[in-house]
Amino acid sequence: MAVYLLSDIPYNFRVKIKAVLWLKIFNGLLLAMGWILAVYAYPRLPHVMPFWLNFSGQPVLLMNKSPLFFIYPAAQIIFFFVFLWAASRFGAGRSQREKENANREFVYLALIFFNLIFIHIQRSLILLAHGIEKGVDKLYFISLLGILLLLIPFYRLRSKILPRE
Repeated sequence: MAVYLLSDIPYNFRVKIKAVLWLKIFNGLLLAMGWILAVYAYPRLPHVMPFWLNFSGQPVLLMNKSPLFFIYPAAQIIFFFVFLWAASRFGAGRSQREKENANREFVYLALIFFNLIFIHIQRSLILLAHGIEKGVDKLYFISLLGILLLLIPFYRLRSKILPRE
């Protein structure tokens, strides 16, 4: 196992490590916010509430209030660990450290967008249950998915530009 001094690590790599750390922190905050939202809203929900929203013409699925409401923050946790696993598996070939960091940045950034989607669905269910909104804000939802899809070619191009060893 090699030991590196901070002075041995190039400055731009240290900045990238910091970026990955910040992305992890933001993911943790979004995960916590999803659970706080669920735990705070659950006791205040009406007896009959929606569990699935109308995305493309399907009827809203109404059920009695149950702990199944926590399936959305639980799915966030599952996504979080799957994405952590994926981040640890990426990166081979070019400048190993830089490629791994670029891939981790992409995975953690994509996870932020998925967390925002889960929180938006959860928020929409809560507001629909109280009769405040009619469902998902489609523009917001499509914007998140569109930005996520735009990030994929950006990070693929970026990983191809990284220097070879």
